[in-house]
Amino acid sequence: MSEQHGNGGMAKGQGGAKGGRKPGGAGPEAGGAREAAAGPDGTKQGPEQYMGMAGARPGHPGPAGRGRYLVAPRPAAWLTAGVPPVEAAALFTLLEEDPEVEVVAQVHPSRSRGLEAIAEPHPVCPPVAVVMMPHERARALAANPQVVVEADQPLAYAAAPSTRPAVPAADPELQVTLQEPPHITVRVTSRGQAVPDAQVWAAGTGSTVYGVTGADGRASLALPADTPATVRSLYVRPSGDHWPVRTGRPFPDDDTLSGTEVEVVVRSLAETFEGFPDRPLTGWGWQAMRLHEIPPTYRGHGVSVALLDSGVDTAHPDLKDTVRAGADFTPGADDGGWRTDATGHGTRCAGIVAAADNRTGVTGIAADATVHALKLFPGGRVADLLRAVDHCISHDIDVAQINVTYDQPSQLAAWKLMDAHAAGIAVIAPAGDTSGALTPLAALPTVLAAGALAHTGTYPPDSPAAATQPPWPGPYPAPFTPTGPGVDLTAPGAAVITTTLGATYTVAEGTAVAAAHLTGLAALVLAHHDQLRATPHPRTAARTDHLMALLRGASRPLPVTEPLRVGAGLPDAPTALGLAAPTSPMTDAGADRMPLGSPSPN
Repeated sequence: MSEQHGNGGMAKGQGGAKGGRKPGGAGPEAGGAREAAAGPDGTKQGPEQYMGMAGARPGHPGPAGRGRYLVAPRPAAWLTAGVPPVEAAALFTLLEEDPEVEVVAQVHPSRSRGLEAIAEPHPVCPPVAVVMMPHERARALAANPQVVVEADQPLAYAAAPSTRPAVPAADPELQVTLQEPPHITVRVTSRGQAVPDAQVWAAGTGSTVYGVTGADGRASLALPADTPATVRSLYVRPSGDHWPVRTGRPFPDDDTLSGTEVEVVVRSLAETFEGFPDRPLTGWGWQAMRLHEIPPTYRGHGVSVALLDSGVDTAHPDLKDTVRAGADFTPGADDGGWRTDATGHGTRCAGIVAAADNRTGVTGIAADATVHALKLFPGGRVADLLRAVDHCISHDIDVAQINVTYDQPSQLAAWKLMDAHAAGIAVIAPAGDTSGALTPLAALPTVLAAGALAHTGTYPPDSPAAATQPPWPGPYPAPFTPTGPGVDLTAPGAAVITTTLGATYTVAEGTAVAAAHLTGLAALVLAHHDQLRATPHPRTAARTDHLMALLRGASRPLPVTEPLRVGAGLPDAPTALGLAAPTSPMTDAGADRMPLGSPSPN
């Protein structure tokens, strides 16, 4: 893919500022740089002098091993006093001439398209070189205060917060494994029929194993560190049109070591919602946010939304006319790669935002918005995220939902998102699904972090999830939503019916599901609020700040014991659109007045 384009200016994070931190989440010393490197005479060294010193060490190969790194000149505004800036071209030339460094790619922001209204023509994020080099060389280069060096981290979903060490569920070093692992068979059925392509997890005391059911509805699982009797639970997620199921101990009294079979019965969505999907469904999230009370002409026409995720299944009948553009930033990308979804995650979020109103299935919150599918998973890295954000800037995206994140804070990603904020792009991200701290990306001050709500009565009565609901009626923080601080707003993120792979529908959960509700509402506000529509706003940070202020001002406080998990609360759609006065604190979302997950009156 050709180099992407971008622009921006120094923003102070009004679009989601958290805790008064400096934009980017770190000060000028971030990004791997330490104090200025001094030469033999005590003077500070430029990149050419410092790299020359690092290379003149014959006979000292250092640690074996190389890594993939991002290298960029530190912006002048982020340099310590007395340190001169270095030009990107000069830095990149030195990297290309170094025999130990392989320059893989370069990411150059540009103003060749769009963004004519931006007042600040100089982006905060500098050009970036993607390089392979020895770890020792990276550490040496990072000591130069003129340069930012950081790992080109792989992107993932809801990465474990960097403040909490990642500990495997069962440490392989301590695991006691069986020489001949027993096998169990899980048979998944619905109404007496086999359910193929269902994902099955078996969680034991020693390990968690995974399989997928075949045409006969069966999945055979090897238990490397368990017996059937020590399997604590099964989790079954059908590919579509059914509720997921989590069981208790499936073999409590079975001491046999192999050949054991258990049947798991899943409930179809049609059993819960009469006539679905032929009869359209209005989900509980619409009712909680009062989206069903806004005028039917409010559909987000003219607004462009980007989903930075795993692509979108554009063959789905509810998405084929709304997801009209995209780009694939994953390794080996092709021109149409964004039209396929490797996980179903992007397709689920796309349905919440913009599924077509075709009187079947579900309808998106902003059904007439144009969705761009920017594919970053699997295989994408921070460098690809930088290119995808540049794509958003150069293609005049209005709202960007970034569903992927990284393990450790990235100064370059923080700067790039400052550029997006300056370009008038509202950036929304899931806060994370770890019940702990926010993801590094969601914690950035220019990102609106979405927490997830659940609601009593939204699961089938016989579902194990229904048994874990609180005894009071109404909304509550979903168990996986972060404990904060830093959550900005909350939205429905559990038991949400939406589109999935194979022209079907599924039950979606996660803070990305909540973020999709906020993304859809943001698109409606940009398209239809009088303060943003009647007087066109230039694409600047002020427009994004105005949008975020409207969403926060329309949010209803929630009666919860952990307010950090819900931020300012749940936005009320009529209020956010200027159609109604602020409402009272949310208690039951009208649960006594309208059954949650009811068929649409359409």
